[in-house]
Formats: sequence, structure tokens, C-alpha cells
Amino acid sequence: MRGGHVDPQSFDSFAGDYARYSDLHDPLGEWLTEALAELAPAGGRALDAGCGSGRHAHALAATYDDIFAADLSPALVETARLRRPHARIRYEALDLHDIADDHGFDLVLSLATLHHVPDLDAALRHLRGLVRPGGTVILADNVADVPAAPRWAYVTGAAYELPRDIARLGRRDAWWLYRFRTSRSWLAHLLSDRYLSRRQFEQRYGAVFPGARFTDLGFAAGMVWRNEVGDGDGDG
Repeated sequence: MRGGHVDPQSFDSFAGDYARYSDLHDPLGEWLTEALAELAPAGGRALDAGCGSGRHAHALAATYDDIFAADLSPALVETARLRRPHARIRYEALDLHDIADDHGFDLVLSLATLHHVPDLDAALRHLRGLVRPGGTVILADNVADVPAAPRWAYVTGAAYELPRDIARLGRRDAWWLYRFRTSRSWLAHLLSDRYLSRRQFEQRYGAVFPGARFTDLGFAAGMVWRNEVGDGDGDG
């Protein structure tokens, strides 16, 4: 809450709807599947920082022995526990900077989360410090030519996607998705977001993860980095 009003960056007030939204709309899922397929065979420990309703953490459980999934929103974490429980996943409501582990992780994952953090460089250093020698960091986030888009751009985008969603999902789910995308709470959230440009993304992320491989995902940028020499130097 800010000054008695709901923080537009918070997911707490619409966690259930966001969980359904992420089920119907997962634009990073295909890229993540491809990135994971390039890694070593199954096993080890994974971190999903900014796990949301648990979609990607649950997918990791198919190939990793132990998954720690954290999100700042208690409502989203509770939604994840209810909707996507798994014996190998531990969900916790935590700030990214409060994630600590003496043993480290073989995979550190964070998708569409880091534009929310107040100090990006510190967050990137902290995530780097959590990966084991030989482990991998996979990060992706939205990018844009301007830091913030106007409201009409999001509304127009929702209308543009509607015919495709009808073909992909059927009318019922497509209309629900359109209504969510144009809802007051979701638009307020989007209008509070600030994005890096693609060039800024590669410069800022590359400074912390030298030698990282970047992928142009259209609306987003993706990064894969392997800790070849075990030189993580995170904050925590």
C-alpha cells in the first residue's frame, strides 16, 4: 500500500487472475524450454526468483531435484502453493535480495521480474552470487524503445491480440484474456512499469555477466550465462 492506495506494482490484489493470465499467456515459455534443453542433463538445484504463480518453477521440477521459488507477493506465493504444489518445490514470499543459500544453485532463473527492482545492478550481482561454479543463469525481461508506453498502446495491443487468441484459445478464454488485459488494475500495473531499451539491457546485464549470450525475443530480451570459473561475487 502507498498512502492508503493499492501499489500498482503489487500483484496482491489480483493474484488469482494473474495466475490464470499466466496460464493463457506465456510468451517466454518456448524460449525457456529451448534454453533449458541446452543445459546439462537433469538434476541439481534451481532457483526461480520472481516465481509468480509457479508456472516455470513447476516446469523445472521435471528436470531438477530441488527448486526454491520465491516472489515478493505473498498472495502469488500462496496461489502457487495451492495451484502448483510439488514435492521438489519450496515456495517462499521473499524479496529478491533476501534470498540466501550457502550451497548455491545449479540454475538461477528470473523471468519478467527485474524491471520491478529498485536497484537493478545490485539485484543482478546478488543473483550472480547465488549460482554455483559450473551453474547457469537464465534471465529475461521486457524491453522497449521508451521507458513507459501510454495507456492507449496497451489497450490497442489487447485488441490486436484478440483474434489470434480466439484462434489459439477459443472464444471464452480469449475474451477473458482481453478483459484482463484492459482491466483497471492490470493497466495501472503496466503503466507503473519502466523498461530498459534492448541496448541498455545488454549493457547493464553484460556488465555483471561478461560473456553472456543474449537473445532478441521481440518484446523482451533474454540472457544465458554460465559460471565457468565459479567467480560469483553477489551481495548475499
